[in-house]
Amino acid sequence: MRKFAMIFLLFILGCQSVESERSLADKAETIPSSKAEAEQYPVAVDVIVPEQVGVNESFTMDAEIKNTSDEMLEITTGDPVFYYIIRDSTGKAINTVARTDVGIVRTIDIKEVIVEKHSYRFKNPGIYEISAVLELTIHNGDSRKVYKMETARKKIQALED
Repeated sequence: MRKFAMIFLLFILGCQSVESERSLADKAETIPSSKAEAEQYPVAVDVIVPEQVGVNESFTMDAEIKNTSDEMLEITTGDPVFYYIIRDSTGKAINTVARTDVGIVRTIDIKEVIVEKHSYRFKNPGIYEISAVLELTIHNGDSRKVYKMETARKKIQALED
């Protein structure tokens, strides 16, 4: 009987609507379009990639989140913190490197920078663009604010050996 009750409970939970998650995403603030707007955000994001790599050569991209506020922040992110979008020369996303976990709570000190490294390898020559996306919640007492920020796209050229 317990097994049946547990299976039934899992079934009911699995059938619930994810509307609340969608509404949170709709309320998320996106990356600012001007420097004046950027100064209003409590964090800044960037991605660092090499200018050139060889085809089938592994390289590392670094994504950074920096606390630009005047106070320590309590944040909730995924693990890894960023997910990465790699686009070909036509702008089409050829690979999205996604997160494996969500709901990681951590603190980030004043002016602290969290650097996350991710390895990748291109299979074909060409010019690509890489950006990193950060979705986080900033906690301030009982209130929470959801942000979604994408770094500027960085160009990288994959050369034939």
